[in-house]
Amino acid sequence: MGKVYFCFGLHNHQPVGNFDHVFEWAHERCYLPLLSTLEKFPKIKFSLHTSGPLLDWMIEHDKEYMRLVRKMVKRGQIEIIGGGYYEPILPLISDNDKRAQLDLMGDFLEKEFGLRPKGMWLAERVWEPTLASVINAAKIDFTFLDDTHFRFAGLDDDEFLGYYTTEDQANPLHVFPISKALRYKIPFGTAQEGIDVLNKFVGGEDTLITFFDDGEKFGLWPNTYEWVYEKKWMETFLSYLSDSVTIETIHPSQAIKKFSSSGLAYLPTASYEEMGEWVLTPHGFAVYDRLKKYLKDQHKYEEFKNFVRGGFFRNFHRKYPRLNYMHKRMLDVSRTLHREADREKDKKAFTHLWKAQTNCGYWHGIFGGFYLGHIRAAVYENLIKAQNLFDKRYLNASPAIESRDIDLDGNDELIVKNDKQILCFSQTGGSLIEMSLRDPAINLLNTITRQEESYHKKILAHEAKQEGVKSIHDIVVQKDKDLDKYLVYDSYERLSLIDHLLDKSLDLTNFNRQDGVESLSHKCYAISAKKAGQKATARFELNDNALNFSKNITIGNEAGLEAEYLFKRNDALKVRDFGIEFNLFLASIDHVFALKNKENTALNAPQEFKNEKNFVIVDSHNKISLQFSCDGADIFTMPVYSVSSSESGFEKAYQQLCVLFILKNRPEKFKIALKVER
Repeated sequence: MGKVYFCFGLHNHQPVGNFDHVFEWAHERCYLPLLSTLEKFPKIKFSLHTSGPLLDWMIEHDKEYMRLVRKMVKRGQIEIIGGGYYEPILPLISDNDKRAQLDLMGDFLEKEFGLRPKGMWLAERVWEPTLASVINAAKIDFTFLDDTHFRFAGLDDDEFLGYYTTEDQANPLHVFPISKALRYKIPFGTAQEGIDVLNKFVGGEDTLITFFDDGEKFGLWPNTYEWVYEKKWMETFLSYLSDSVTIETIHPSQAIKKFSSSGLAYLPTASYEEMGEWVLTPHGFAVYDRLKKYLKDQHKYEEFKNFVRGGFFRNFHRKYPRLNYMHKRMLDVSRTLHREADREKDKKAFTHLWKAQTNCGYWHGIFGGFYLGHIRAAVYENLIKAQNLFDKRYLNASPAIESRDIDLDGNDELIVKNDKQILCFSQTGGSLIEMSLRDPAINLLNTITRQEESYHKKILAHEAKQEGVKSIHDIVVQKDKDLDKYLVYDSYERLSLIDHLLDKSLDLTNFNRQDGVESLSHKCYAISAKKAGQKATARFELNDNALNFSKNITIGNEAGLEAEYLFKRNDALKVRDFGIEFNLFLASIDHVFALKNKENTALNAPQEFKNEKNFVIVDSHNKISLQFSCDGADIFTMPVYSVSSSESGFEKAYQQLCVLFILKNRPEKFKIALKVER
């Protein structure tokens, strides 16, 4: 009788920008008990991937985790797995950055553990066929992908065993299919159920099967700490494995030597099944979900499931335009550095770029991802720091004006840089789409647009009971009350210097829901720019039926801008008011106040101010003040919340502060200025 050889792998990751207490919590509740338990079972061989941000934190804080890894590597229990150091999704970054990230991890692991990895973890298992060449060039022999990838390729095995070989331009790469059956049983079923799945493959010949999944499932996901450690799931499972005469653990590099490849397999662009669902629009997901339900009701799903799939990962950039801008901004910085900088002399700038490529801010699913403001903030912080280092060495003039299509919307953006800030303006809406302070390194327009998500219809659902512990994909629980009140969707992108026509009776409630708001944000403005001495000027002009005006923006050497509106025709303002909207990423709303006559007014709830000429917002968390001055306007302020999914359920998340200036009395001209000071 043959044996089942079990490739058991764990992937541990925390993103750049996550809170220190989250790293600490994850170490104490998951990573340390996980390795401490495995250390007790020296017969159990397993593979371990730890992302660069987590490795950096472990070393900085001198954690026991690293000592345990070194010990188990030395005694041959762990095979270390590489990957992109800062856990990028490889297809989303340049080929230069792909190779740099892989080499950075390989160099680190070789220095730390004395062994260069032969295999790699692919972030979120986002695969595109040309990756085989890049990975092969980095002298990596194998990776791991879900059995979903193989099903979508048209292969029809009930369970994908062993390992396969793919290639690009005759550059081979071995691929271990991750068993979905095991992925959903470990650790969510009983320990015996996990063993039973493995024993199902015992036959006349030796068999190879792979499990490789998030280490956070073992203590960090909801309810798993009690299940895995206090109720001894992990110890029980490992004891069963140790005692089994039919199951033997094996490292993937050993498996390649013991087993022959199952043959060539060409895999399509894909990730795991759930990722393909998350990228769909709500309408697309509803159709997809109905199709799956129909096939299951007809008892046909198993027959046709290989040909039922969701969307393509890169369409997150289409689904979320603000995510797209952040991604294309990252690529823009990457192109600049690789074209003009020196990898050795400018090593710090490149490191900040690579930190900005951590994947978590570039997608959204069951985890908060893109909806987490502090994760987006870390992306922008590192992009700004990379830009600062580059500009300090190579930028010859301040202010500098550049023009190019960063976000690939078909229109050139206008970029204005000085020693204090980086501004980016769009022809669409004549809007400000980035306002990055150089110090502190904050993009004040790190904003999101509220939009419908397919899971919003589940907000009122309740968690059902089941034996064992739920997979994160099955948890539906509300972390906040009255979430339905926050299910408001924006009809325009949440940027700054957005121009509106407003009903004269507009109040805060209607403004939040955009009732009585006709936005000009979708209009294409004519644009021109020039530099005169120490100032840069940009002119945006809109000629739209009963409204013809120009918006003339001046940027000097400070952080801020001045905008002068000149209305050539303002017939539309006979019955409407004109509005100018700013959305500002001020990360901690409870530390944001309006300062007037030395008194603070909290801005963590909607507020209204009448006929203001000077309006100062103080952000005590970031230690900055935003000083608005204008010719006189009513002002609405409103914290903007999204409702999004996270590991532990649905929650409302503060995103940004909206400030609306309302111009009364049909002005012929209007000036507004913003100055940012520390």
